[in-house]
Amino acid sequence: MFGLGTLALFALLSWIVWPRIFPAAPAPPLSSIPAPEVGHPAPDFTLPALDGDEVHLAELRGKPVILNFWATWCPPCRREMPALEVIWQQHKRGDVMVLGVDQGESVGIVSQYVRQNVGVTFPLLLDRRQDVGDLYLVRSLPTTFFIDAEGIIRAIRVGGPMELDFLNQQVRALGR
Repeated sequence: MFGLGTLALFALLSWIVWPRIFPAAPAPPLSSIPAPEVGHPAPDFTLPALDGDEVHLAELRGKPVILNFWATWCPPCRREMPALEVIWQQHKRGDVMVLGVDQGESVGIVSQYVRQNVGVTFPLLLDRRQDVGDLYLVRSLPTTFFIDAEGIIRAIRVGGPMELDFLNQQVRALGR
């Protein structure tokens, strides 16, 4: 039949010719993909909230958003929760939305942690597969995005914990 050399030659030719016959679809231009960078639109997403509702970022347009990526196992995340709660309470009418996006944990773990330790009342979202964290290029926790009322990222804070003075300063910079 065919020798090993013939099969190898066939495989090599197929590898070279195949892309010319069946070219890959072109990638979308980079300008069409929202970048999670200061001055760029915040990438849109929809996530389930701990209370069972769904939150769609685009529906929050018109309000500044503090988007905080966190996890129950993260000590700096836990330490900044009280300051985020103060901001939420100061803007209880929804002038400023505070969203906590838990990374990769189950409803049970987050619910138990919140009941036992934190007492947070702002919306906590569940990013179980960390798809939104990946979309926002989150590589370390906590990471917080400060998004203005038009949906533009105005500041990013990687690491923590954030203090209340810093959060108030960021909220003022967002126009509230």
